[in-house]
Amino acid sequence: MASPLRKRFPRELKNNLGKYLGIFLLMSVTIALTSGFLLAAHSIGVIIDDMPEKYSIEDARFTTAFEATDEQLDAAADAASDAGTGDTDIVRNWSFDADFNHAQGDDGRDRTLRVYQHRTQVDLAAYADGRVPEAADEVAIDRVFATNNDISVGEEVELFGQRFTVCGIMTTSDNQALFKDNSDFTVNTLTFGVAEVSESGFAALEATGHQPTHTYSVRFADRDLTVAQRTDAEKDMMRALSTAGATVDDLTDSSANQGIGYAADDVSGDSTMWSVLLYMIIVIMAFVFVVLTSGTIEEESAVIGTLLASGYRRRELVTHYLALPAAVGIAAAVVGNVAGYTLMSEPMRNLYYGSYSLPPYYATWSWGVFAQTTVLPVATLVGITLLGLLHKMGHTPLEFLRHETSKGGVKRGFALPERLSFIARFRMRVFLRNLGNFATLFVGIGFASMLLLFSLAILPTMTHYAENLHNNVVAEHMYTLKAPLEVDNAQAEKYAVYSLEYDRGEGSGTETITVYGVPEDSRYWDDLAVGGGHVVFGNGLIDKFRFADGQTVNLYDKYEDETREATYEGDGCTWGTKSDMAVYMSLDDFNRFFGNDAGYFNGYASDQALDLDARYLTNDLTPESMDAIGEQFVGMMDDMIGMLVGLSVFIFLVFMYLLTKSVIDRSARAISYMKVFGYRDSEISRLYVRSITLTVTVSLVVCQPLIIGGLTLLFRAMLLAYNGNIEIYVPMAAIAEVIAIGFATYLAVALLHIRRIKRVPLALALKVQE
Repeated sequence: MASPLRKRFPRELKNNLGKYLGIFLLMSVTIALTSGFLLAAHSIGVIIDDMPEKYSIEDARFTTAFEATDEQLDAAADAASDAGTGDTDIVRNWSFDADFNHAQGDDGRDRTLRVYQHRTQVDLAAYADGRVPEAADEVAIDRVFATNNDISVGEEVELFGQRFTVCGIMTTSDNQALFKDNSDFTVNTLTFGVAEVSESGFAALEATGHQPTHTYSVRFADRDLTVAQRTDAEKDMMRALSTAGATVDDLTDSSANQGIGYAADDVSGDSTMWSVLLYMIIVIMAFVFVVLTSGTIEEESAVIGTLLASGYRRRELVTHYLALPAAVGIAAAVVGNVAGYTLMSEPMRNLYYGSYSLPPYYATWSWGVFAQTTVLPVATLVGITLLGLLHKMGHTPLEFLRHETSKGGVKRGFALPERLSFIARFRMRVFLRNLGNFATLFVGIGFASMLLLFSLAILPTMTHYAENLHNNVVAEHMYTLKAPLEVDNAQAEKYAVYSLEYDRGEGSGTETITVYGVPEDSRYWDDLAVGGGHVVFGNGLIDKFRFADGQTVNLYDKYEDETREATYEGDGCTWGTKSDMAVYMSLDDFNRFFGNDAGYFNGYASDQALDLDARYLTNDLTPESMDAIGEQFVGMMDDMIGMLVGLSVFIFLVFMYLLTKSVIDRSARAISYMKVFGYRDSEISRLYVRSITLTVTVSLVVCQPLIIGGLTLLFRAMLLAYNGNIEIYVPMAAIAEVIAIGFATYLAVALLHIRRIKRVPLALALKVQE
């Protein structure tokens, strides 16, 4: 026989429609956004993980000054095989950096296409539209570059002044992120791209008189080699090439090739950020569920007491009052997942496909994402509601009938100063009787404000980080060389540079740390006290890893497969901004530290441009090149930031409504009494709503310092796995926005409360049982 309690479900749902609708919207929107993003990120991660074998991505590449002979390449392959790599394939992978013109979209900017002959052995392309170039005047262009420059199949473009017809839109597996130079800090998707032409098309470009870059791709038969093992083999190859008479200009292992690894690192880092965001929202929802569960029991107190006195078991009542929240939570999970995997999947996917050149997208199911975005929120709702019900059901039937289940607020008879006006005392009484609710409201507003400030602070934080990077460049030009090269220029100052890795711990990967050797009295590194064996750490390293005075820091050299030690001596041994992740020592100490020849250097710092042999130049770092980082962050994160702010405002609205509604609901009987005594709705609203308004206003202002402290810890945990130290930067404008948005949201909610007060019936006063 069906339980009679089931007949109460429609009435309970109708009477608490606002509450359950709020829970439904809060959970469904959260699940839709987070599941949509994390599933897209997971799917992209699977696509990237499959690319090395599916598209035969190289293990390394080297560039020679002139075309390598067959004998030189055979010597390199034999050297690699002798190092234990198995059979080694070395494939010609030449390219032109061709001047690009597109009449339909020419805005005066110089654009470059790195043009390869269509590749069939290594670094294969994935075509999104059109076909492989066959004729001498056909070209296939990278998808992201084509999108950003409004290029489509069938249009004509110019390379080195030669006309080509676009026959295909594709992506290349070794250029997932478009870096013109591997040492660049950010991708360039507007003025740099990649293209493929046919064999005859490549010959046509050679006929223009331009010299190709003589790049050769290496692929080892043993697919399980570590980076250190690959690096050992690559060094043997370079020695063999040099012995055979080849001049090697560059060697890059795939692990250091940003075109291959940057996109995967970015997707992984953003997934961490969204996971942190999800956990923040779950904490916020937990507060809401606690308040709502308590409010439900108090509102139904007399009914529960009657049912218990009539013989119903507590287990039956717990099951009954758990059913609707559980059903609403499951319905929200279903709707959220459907929306996330359909409506939100494409926008989330486009966040990356608009910036990275990846193969055609296909979705991959992940039970881990499902558990994280769906099972966990629903379990939180059901678990907290169940615990609240079990705790409340410990009261006797008489306590339920007398409404003595709540211990919040202050005891009856608490004396307030008589010098206060009636209205002031009444509002204070409202506050004191709902002290528990208002305390929860304060904490809840703090969490919701943190979520909103988190969204608003990301962009200023990244821009501030880019500004710090700009300031870290100590000269107008910082040249990095492939080998020492003497120049005659009074402005030029020699330095040395090398990269090591530091284990972040906690399974967060390794941090790339740049080690500089600089002159003891440098004109560019002002006030940097090096020499005599002293090691100076960048302030970013100390801020991120909190090294203790006298701590020995282990720095790993992945190319030499050995660990080097540097000691942090404490105060006076730090330098630079909080984004400075370098270690500094004198040039002499640097060469002793790495075992170099005395007088070795591989860089120049200069405020004047130097005329350097291009064959020796690896990179020219300028302050202006750092400015592109801020622009790139804005371009890549703009859509995501808008989405996060929209989600935050929505959650703020629902959260504020649910928590403040509980105050009105708990005061429903008192409001009914006031109506019996002749108070008008407007007068009652002023008494109750203004008490809530004052609490909300104070909470929004007072919680801001606490939020910034919490946000600092949150950013530190969230960005631990990122290279660099991104210092949280919260401008006053962002804090003002949070307060303004929070208060505007509350005003919208207050209008609903005024309407709710008008609907409290006079008959409710007669139903109160004492």
